[in-house]
Amino acid sequence: MANGGEMSGKITEEGIQRYRNRIGVLARREDPYNYEATEDSIRQYAIYSCGDDNPLFTDPVYAATTRWGVMTAPPAYVQTMGVFKSAPIPKEVRDAGRGALSGVPNYNAGNRWEFYEPVVPGDRIERRFYISKVEEKRSDFGGGRSVFIHHTNEYINQRGQLVASLINYFFHVERQASEKRGKNLEVPLFDYDDEYLARIDEVYEREQLRGGQPRHWEDVTDSEDLSGIVRGPLTTTDIICWHMGQGMGQFNVKPLRAGYLNRRKTPNFYTKNPYGVWDAAQRVHWENDRPKKVGMARAYDYGRVRTQWLLNLISNWIGDEGWIVKSYDETRKFNYHGDTSWVNGKVTGKHVDGPDHYVEIDAWIENQRGEVTTTGQVTVLLPSREHGPVRLPGETGRYKPAPMKTDYSVEVAEA
Repeated sequence: MANGGEMSGKITEEGIQRYRNRIGVLARREDPYNYEATEDSIRQYAIYSCGDDNPLFTDPVYAATTRWGVMTAPPAYVQTMGVFKSAPIPKEVRDAGRGALSGVPNYNAGNRWEFYEPVVPGDRIERRFYISKVEEKRSDFGGGRSVFIHHTNEYINQRGQLVASLINYFFHVERQASEKRGKNLEVPLFDYDDEYLARIDEVYEREQLRGGQPRHWEDVTDSEDLSGIVRGPLTTTDIICWHMGQGMGQFNVKPLRAGYLNRRKTPNFYTKNPYGVWDAAQRVHWENDRPKKVGMARAYDYGRVRTQWLLNLISNWIGDEGWIVKSYDETRKFNYHGDTSWVNGKVTGKHVDGPDHYVEIDAWIENQRGEVTTTGQVTVLLPSREHGPVRLPGETGRYKPAPMKTDYSVEVAEA
C-alpha cells in the first residue's frame, strides 16, 4: 500500500499510447452520487453546490406554476447521476490501457455540455463514459509537454431519451515540471477592504432572476449585456458545500474504512499529508500545503465550479421559458481560495432555424485582479412572440443515443 511517488509519474510514449488504447472503450466509473433525481437532491445541488436559490430548482410549489409543472434540475445536475450498464471489458483490452499516465497529475482545462431534455424528480439515468481523444500539446504550465484527454459522457433517462452529453477536457503534466516552472507560486493574497466587500454584497443583493417573465427572442438585441453576477470570495467552506450537493466527483474519495478500500484500489491517488498519513491528492482543493508541491500558490477550485457559475448566469437571464442548448468553457487561470469571480456575458448573435429561435452568448469570468480566468460560449433557445414557446432539442428527433456497444472486438494499438 505504500506510495512514495507523490504523484511523480512521467509522461512517456508508452503511457500516451496506453491512453490511446482506451479510445472508444465504454468503461465503468464510480457509482453515482444520486441514483434517482429527487426534489431534495435537486434543491441541495442548486443551493449547496451552486449557491443558486432559483425557485425553479428549489421550490416545488413555484415550479408547478411553470411550463414544466415540476421542479427541474439545474443544467449540470445530471453529472451527479448515472449508473453503468456497459459490458465487462475483456482482459486484453483492459490490460492494453492499464496504468496509462499513472501518477501524472491532471487538471480540468474546460468542459463542453449539450442539453436535450430536462431532468425531473423520479428520473433515473444511465451514463456512458469513454475516452474520445488523446492529443499531445505544449504547455507553459507543464514546462513544455502535456497530454490532453477528452472524457466523453452521455446521460440517458429511463425513457431512453438522451438527456445531456458532456466532454471534460483534462490536461496531464508532470508534477516536477509544473513545480519547477513555479509560475503560479507567486500569486499574492488580495487585500480586501470594507468598500470592496460592500461592492460584492451589493451585486449579490441585486442579482436578477428572469423567472416567469418570458424573455422573447424578438426583444433581444445584438451586443446586449447580461446582468452580471458575482461568486466569491472563494473559501474552503464553498468547496465543502460544493461537495455536499455534488458528491466527490470522479475520484470516489470516501472516509475511514471506505477510504481505505478506495486507496487500496487506486494507491497512486494518495500521498502523505503534513501529519504523515495517507490522504487523497484531491485535497489540493481545500488544503494549502499540497498545492505548493505541484506549483500552485494555495488551494484552488474545480473547473466544473466555474462552469456551473456560467450556467447560473445564463439560467438567470433566459428565465423559466428559455433553454440552454450547449455550453463550452475554457479554464484560463486558476481560481484560488480568496479570489472573487465576476461572471459576465454579452449577446453575440441571433438566428432562426425553422420554428427554433437561437441566441449566441459570450460569457467570461474575471477575478479581482482583473484577470480573465474562464471564457465560454453558450447557445440558448428563447420563446418567440410569433412562433410560440421553445421546443426542446430532444423533441426535434435530431438527438438520440447511439446504439449501445455490447462487445469489445476492437483492434487495440500496441503499447
